Amino acid sequence: MKQELILLLKQRSILILLLLNLLLTGFSLFNGWQNISHIQAQIGHAKQQEILRKQDYLKQHNQHDSLDVGEVGYYVFHNVYHTPGEWSFIALGNWLVTPYLQRIRLLGLQGQLYDGESHHPEYVMLGGFDYAFWLVFFAPLVCIVLLHDLKASEHQAQRLLFLQSLSAQPTRFWWQRVVSRWLLIALTFSLPVIGFTTIHGFSLTPLLQVLMITLLYTLLWTGLCAAFSLRTRALDANLNALALTSLWLLSCIVLPNLAQLWLHHRYPVQDGSQIALQHRQAVHSAWDLPKTDTLTPFYALYPQWQDTAPVTGRFHWKWYYAFQHMADVKLAPQVAAREQTLMQRDQLTGMLGYFLPAVWVQRSLENIAHSNVSDLLAHRQRITAFHTQLRHEAYPYLFAEKQFTTESFGNMPVFENTNK
Repeated sequence: MKQELILLLKQRSILILLLLNLLLTGFSLFNGWQNISHIQAQIGHAKQQEILRKQDYLKQHNQHDSLDVGEVGYYVFHNVYHTPGEWSFIALGNWLVTPYLQRIRLLGLQGQLYDGESHHPEYVMLGGFDYAFWLVFFAPLVCIVLLHDLKASEHQAQRLLFLQSLSAQPTRFWWQRVVSRWLLIALTFSLPVIGFTTIHGFSLTPLLQVLMITLLYTLLWTGLCAAFSLRTRALDANLNALALTSLWLLSCIVLPNLAQLWLHHRYPVQDGSQIALQHRQAVHSAWDLPKTDTLTPFYALYPQWQDTAPVTGRFHWKWYYAFQHMADVKLAPQVAAREQTLMQRDQLTGMLGYFLPAVWVQRSLENIAHSNVSDLLAHRQRITAFHTQLRHEAYPYLFAEKQFTTESFGNMPVFENTNK
């Protein structure tokens, strides 16, 4: 085994390939880290700006320690953010296609939550350049390059029969050649991850999971390439390379994308922009309805406010925020159906991983990175809970017309991302 490793590393082309793979693996980690660092910096800056905005609003609108809660709800924005996890750099996933930072007000949530959804996952077929991308698509190619001509190269050099006659155990001879190549491939994908983890002091358990996925995936492709190139008739290196490359193209690109296209056709998801548009239309139409058409169903949801003073004038903030919330209630079935469909897609994609190793690797790394669909929907649930908290904090001042003071302003909820 040791002698085989030395012979491999003496070949300049193989050494260059391994060094290039080592370098690009490190670059994929660095690129993912840069993306996540940018997101974290943007979130940190937004938090500081939110504090300054609220302080500025308080200075401009504070009148004798009293504020208009309706204007506060309309003009004051609250940051809601999706903070990346420690290992999010390993697989960017939904960070590429969904907003990680949004600003919401006390208005209807759905019109704000989906207003920023201008990207669609179906348009991002291959993903960004991160470790998951590099491992899924290029580990098989490295295996193909190093293993496609195990027998063919010796046959072409007219050494095959001589080597087989010298070896008392031909199977062990070829096994050592295969394993030595797998070790080099696995090391070039694993060492940068270990080094990156050591430098940044990341937790150990996700590292072990990433290394296990890497070893299994490279072992699978090593086994496939070896099984094909060690066949009795596998004596044409070009034909072997063509066949294995076709297998790579089919299993890593064509079939996963065809499966995703089928899932999108079989389980269509309403665009978030359509939900935002329908919410806006529901809000606009409420201006022309009798106020009782809004307040009666609202009081059915919140009976504790039904005995408050009636709305007799042309406008009152409590009526305004009531029809904002009723627009959310109207769209709630559509939002729930949308999330349910997304979960169905995600579950079926998980089942594809049993048949397509590339899908399994991608999903496994996204689970470690917390960049999957489940994490995205959990984040939206946290936003919904925060918006509900905001509404419930403001309702006593809107409906019971309690005085909203600077202390009340300071006690308004602040979004905390409890994820990871």
